[in-house]
Amino acid sequence: MYVHHQSHEEMIQLVIASRLGQVPKSIHRITIGISNEVYRIILENEEVIARLSSENRFLMGSHDHIPQFKALGILVPDILVEDYSKSLIPLSYQILSKIEGEDLGQVIETLSDSQLKDLAKEIANIFNKVKAIPSSEKFGVIWGGGDDEVSDTWTERMQIWIEESVQRGLSTSVIDDEVVGIAENLYKQYQAYFSSIKPTMYYGDICSKNVMIYHGIFNGLVDLDGLTQGDPLEAIGRIYLSWYGTHHGDVYSTAIMDGLGLNQEQRELVKMYALLNQISWACENGIQFNQNTKATVNKEKQRRDKALIKILASELSL
Repeated sequence: MYVHHQSHEEMIQLVIASRLGQVPKSIHRITIGISNEVYRIILENEEVIARLSSENRFLMGSHDHIPQFKALGILVPDILVEDYSKSLIPLSYQILSKIEGEDLGQVIETLSDSQLKDLAKEIANIFNKVKAIPSSEKFGVIWGGGDDEVSDTWTERMQIWIEESVQRGLSTSVIDDEVVGIAENLYKQYQAYFSSIKPTMYYGDICSKNVMIYHGIFNGLVDLDGLTQGDPLEAIGRIYLSWYGTHHGDVYSTAIMDGLGLNQEQRELVKMYALLNQISWACENGIQFNQNTKATVNKEKQRRDKALIKILASELSL
């Protein structure tokens, strides 16, 4: 039986001892990501990843999606142990095998143009494979266990996303009327396009994190909690945004778009989704999601975010 007020490290020690029969040699927090509490565990003969969450759906997604990705031949971790009962510790948990490497965002500047183009081929191939996963007629994020965030139309999902971002940003005063106006104009200008979208399955969280690079090459995906039914160009927009204005970002995102055979109109839509994601990311400033984030506004980030929003908006004539 768990003891109240245990630290994450104490919970992990209990899980590892109970389920794997070992004592961790060390436990290191992974400081990327905002949904779950994630730790790297060094055992006697291997390293594993522990993921903790108070909400089952954020882990049940990986429970459902990891086997789907494995069946498609996509490199992903193995789930070694999982429990959502909260009987041993007061959080749901997964213990996964560790994929060697570092998040793309930490190493992209060290990759050559040739390595970036090879990686882009892998990522474009993943987009094409994930499209094969059957989707329902709904739009939105597919978590595990049927606890999904979906709507009847992509237009509604975009409206909800924009409204939630704006409300979050206004609550911390990180955005002003100019940014609100840009967000509203974006929705109005592209509403007809949003209405034309048919639900296609894609993995959206595939930009600066969750793409593992080992010795310069792709080595797998991690953090597969949520898939999305909607417009895959939205995820390309995240990639385009992540390294906007840099040589390596241009080489990488262009190669992905080339690999997917996007036409000029679709590449303009990628920019639109980049702006939408930039507004969303800007509005996360000052919101505490987990122990990696703080309820304090980063003023320098706020300044940079608004400047980039204005640049992207001007490219789209918003």
